[in-house]
Amino acid sequence: MRHPRAYALAAIVCFLASPCLAQGKSELESHRAVYEISLARTSPGGMVAARGRTVIEFRDACIGWSTTQRFVADMTNAQGDPTRTDFIATTWESKDERAMRFTLKNSIDGKTSQHFAGTATLAASGRGTVEMSVPRGRNFPLPVGVALPTAHTLQVLAAAQAGQSSIHELVFQGGDKTNLYEATAIIGRQATSAETDEDRDADKDGLLKGQSARSILISYFPYGSHGTAPDYEVAYRLYSNGVVSSMSLIYSHFTLRATLSRLERLPKDCRTGE
Repeated sequence: MRHPRAYALAAIVCFLASPCLAQGKSELESHRAVYEISLARTSPGGMVAARGRTVIEFRDACIGWSTTQRFVADMTNAQGDPTRTDFIATTWESKDERAMRFTLKNSIDGKTSQHFAGTATLAASGRGTVEMSVPRGRNFPLPVGVALPTAHTLQVLAAAQAGQSSIHELVFQGGDKTNLYEATAIIGRQATSAETDEDRDADKDGLLKGQSARSILISYFPYGSHGTAPDYEVAYRLYSNGVVSSMSLIYSHFTLRATLSRLERLPKDCRTGE
């Protein structure tokens, strides 16, 4: 099982970019979303307390999509040891689904535990490469058929629109080799009016008005592990304009809940693609 100090890095990246699909085309709403973090479930060996906040800023960057996310949480493990996790990530993905720049940094109690920066490029042949600037020189190939995070979400929603109930893909989330996953997405039901009303309480700019939502569960298996149990899972409600709410980060011994507390519209920003 992944060391507790890497939980934020592993789980948060998976929902950094969440586009939507409308009439076969992507329709992404630039927005800032604030989520309150709490402990939803624990079992022997898991966290016994968690409280924090994550903020996601997602923007249409004209030729790509840019995302900045900050996650800060105070967590206490089964031995009673408190830690503060501070995770920040920035990504830019091209709309042709061929390139991604990323910077990820995870700190525990003020000390950097993980730091990655680099560029992922997918060739027309389907193969890819990751060139790392931090740590410098630790480049590695990507297998044929791998998808970047935004492209993967588009694939999931295309499958939902086609009436499929699941989809299985390779996904590189940004980071090092350990962030290459076999992802199985279960496409669930439409959200009820009660659920969407709850989300709209946080919607100051009316971004969710008239939007439908669907529940999604994605299980992430380390690439090539052939394991029967996922490394972790993420369950969330995805709106038709790309807003994500009601996230749960699910591990074998505990689950973190991220509840949407504030949502606001952001302007399009083409400078982030330069």
